[in-house]
Amino acid sequence: MKKIITLGVNLSDDHKKRLQDVGELEIKDSPISVDDFISKTNGADIIYSNGDFLFDSLVKLRNVFITYPYVELGTFDTEELSQNGVTVANGSGGNRDSIVEWVMYMVLSLFRNFGPMVRAEENFPVELQETLVGKKVLIVGHGAIGSQIGVLCNAFGMKVEYFDRGDDLSEKSKDRDLIVNSLNCNTSSKNLLNEDFFMNLSEGTYYLTFARPYTYDIDGLIKAIESSVVAGAAIDCDPEKFGDTTNDFYQKCMSNEKILVTPHIAFSTKQAIAGGAEVAIRNIETFIEGKPQNVLRKK
Repeated sequence: MKKIITLGVNLSDDHKKRLQDVGELEIKDSPISVDDFISKTNGADIIYSNGDFLFDSLVKLRNVFITYPYVELGTFDTEELSQNGVTVANGSGGNRDSIVEWVMYMVLSLFRNFGPMVRAEENFPVELQETLVGKKVLIVGHGAIGSQIGVLCNAFGMKVEYFDRGDDLSEKSKDRDLIVNSLNCNTSSKNLLNEDFFMNLSEGTYYLTFARPYTYDIDGLIKAIESSVVAGAAIDCDPEKFGDTTNDFYQKCMSNEKILVTPHIAFSTKQAIAGGAEVAIRNIETFIEGKPQNVLRKK
């Protein structure tokens, strides 16, 4: 039987039984370093990780299938890993609905500015905001999350287009009311949304992202906001720690009042955690069945 080692994962009774049915299960605490990660996974055929020290351990692993309950891990070369017999699968789809809910809340916040009017204690003059109906949206990244964002934007009457690899980004982003960055980290997405991209948007465009800053230039975005090109932004600070408002990236976003920023909370629902865990278990089961799913292809 395959040897399955879990690291820092809280297994439900059902998930524990399902892993025991398909392999020899060892449950271990979260590693405290890369060396500890390597030591704890020695002899494993399959690793189910909570993500701690996983990224930095990849190049040191050999002949193992790895899964984790989240979507993004960072950029790495799967061809190099495959030469070492290493395969990585993610929790694609597990947190999709929760991320999309955050996106739609922020879309409404940007265009309708409801926040200051909720539980208002003083009279205020009428300020007419913008409806979502008819607004033109470009979703950069057409994966599971980006596709679902498009479904809900369409439901609000917005006009949706997608940027896919190979498209002309400058042409696609012309005359857009909203840009949604749903990119994964790979060599083609590195700093794809740079200063030139932001400065060449149509005046009054909004920008929204839950993706990692690997894919965009935060300084270029702030410059575009200060130059009145971009009207405002909404950012969830992935990969900073959940709830951490002290890190430099969060503080940089906070420096501009037109950026609605949250400290890596877009995914934070009970259902997202349960969904990611279920996907990880299925990744292991399908791998053992010889039909692996959610295997990452990065370069």
